[in-house]
Amino acid sequence: MTYRHIIGTLLVPLLLTCCASNPSIDSLSSEQRARYVQMEVFNASTSRPHTILRIVKGISCNRNAYQARLLSSEEAMEGVKLQAAQLQADAVINVACQNRSEADWGNNCWASIVCVGDAVKFK
Repeated sequence: MTYRHIIGTLLVPLLLTCCASNPSIDSLSSEQRARYVQMEVFNASTSRPHTILRIVKGISCNRNAYQARLLSSEEAMEGVKLQAAQLQADAVINVACQNRSEADWGNNCWASIVCVGDAVKFK
């Protein structure tokens, strides 16, 4: 085995292991922070004319199986709003959250709450 082969064999599993997390508030510009603070969130759609920009996702994740950590839908919703603010969205619609009490291997969590919605721009 060559040195490159050994390194490649070790790195591939690490790259495939995904750690989902919410964006950091300090990664937002001043304008994006203002949008974040004023971001409207709707559990359903809205009759106000809009364009869907993209699906946004937020997560509250317990990454340590041996330490108790309280999961919160508020933390997951914060991630939804942060992602929407990064997209210059005016609001998030059709928001739904799911509590995953079993291991969530896709997000590298022992347990998680995931919220998903549509970031929209009003016309």
